[in-house]
Amino acid sequence: MVIPPLRPTFARYWQIIRSPYSQLRFFQYEKIPQLKLKGRVLDLGGGKNAHYTSLLKIDGQLDNINISPNYAPTYVADANQPWPVESAIYDHLISFNTLEHIERDVFALGEFLRTLKPGGSFHILVPFLYRVHASPYDFHRHTALAWELHFKAHGVPPENLVIEPLLWDSLATGFSFLEMTRLRYLRPLALLIGLLRLVGVKGERLPERLSKDWSEYAVGYYISGTKPA
Repeated sequence: MVIPPLRPTFARYWQIIRSPYSQLRFFQYEKIPQLKLKGRVLDLGGGKNAHYTSLLKIDGQLDNINISPNYAPTYVADANQPWPVESAIYDHLISFNTLEHIERDVFALGEFLRTLKPGGSFHILVPFLYRVHASPYDFHRHTALAWELHFKAHGVPPENLVIEPLLWDSLATGFSFLEMTRLRYLRPLALLIGLLRLVGVKGERLPERLSKDWSEYAVGYYISGTKPA
């Protein structure tokens, strides 16, 4: 299911305008430290040299699969092909900003879930309304509905899946395409306008009356869930 995005707040505003990262990366870096994973974990697209490694909180063993040996992964492999990994051996799966770079991303998702134990959890971050960033290629931007269908095709029903849109508001999402230009200094103003639109609105997440419209402007998604037992 798709849940409402987090509500913009003044506390988050002061954090994001001081952040050196893009909006997408800021929202993702809010999520990663919240993951507290215990046991064996497989990271698709990571490695010892991945930039987010210091944010991970893992009590156990972390393995990685990556096509590039520069990241010092456990497995150097092409995710578009069958993986050199046993089935159902990991307690948790993570993947951050990787699936959009894999041509056969739906196939890779199946291999990803194959390595997960029944009842195990997965945590995925992907861009949506975000600039093309080839590394070395950039292939995909799926909607929330498409992700639901892809997971269902691999045996994960909607009740085992949570998709959270990552965004501030529609104006800020539009401005996110200018964050790499000289106009990036206007980001505090763009974000402030979105914050002022919500004066009087309370709660951790956007209310339902705003959530549906605003979620259409997600810069990315945080996808989490469990593999059926």
